[in-house]
Amino acid sequence: MSRFNYFAREAAATLLRMAKTTKDPAVAAGLVQRAADLKDRTGELPPVGVDAIDDEPPKPLTKN
Repeated sequence: MSRFNYFAREAAATLLRMAKTTKDPAVAAGLVQRAADLKDRTGELPPVGVDAIDDEPPKPLTKN
């Protein structure tokens, strides 16, 4: 998987997690649409288990 596809997949998963947490349907629809746009621009991405990602601890923001 190329670096761009990896980051696009991570961004799409983040957008979907954010859509699950909002109570505003318009905001949720916008986030889902943005995730779909990322998928369309990068081609077919492997499926992402959004529920499984919720169980993972957050990644550190610093380089290792």
